[in-house]
Amino acid sequence: MEKTLALIKPRAFNENLLGSMLNDICDAGFYILSIKTLRMTKEQTGSFYSIHKGKPFYKPLVEYMSSGTVAAIVLKKNNAVEDFRKLMGSTDPYEAHKGSLRGKYGLTTRKNAVHGSDSLENANKEIAFFFAFGELFY
Repeated sequence: MEKTLALIKPRAFNENLLGSMLNDICDAGFYILSIKTLRMTKEQTGSFYSIHKGKPFYKPLVEYMSSGTVAAIVLKKNNAVEDFRKLMGSTDPYEAHKGSLRGKYGLTTRKNAVHGSDSLENANKEIAFFFAFGELFY
């Protein structure tokens, strides 16, 4: 089984959508290995999204993701990375399938409710960014 990282973004978390989103994730066959809530600093957020540094959306993304509480979640499932990307839907909630997480809970491209790892390699890096070995339950 693969692992992937999901981040419930500040607006979705602050609007109390976490429970509904977790239900959708579990209904799609994912197992939650670990979950934590935190508020990232701008420095932490900038480091996490450093792959996007220099892109036009980088600074607004750092501002948004450090503006409130997020939920970091390690998910497990066969084909977890690809299946979670499908469940998330398009970055733009208006283009996302209505049953997807972004289609149901996103507002805009920048406030799209959820982040998910885009590859198995990045999933491993992103999980390690948020979770120490002893915080993962297999």
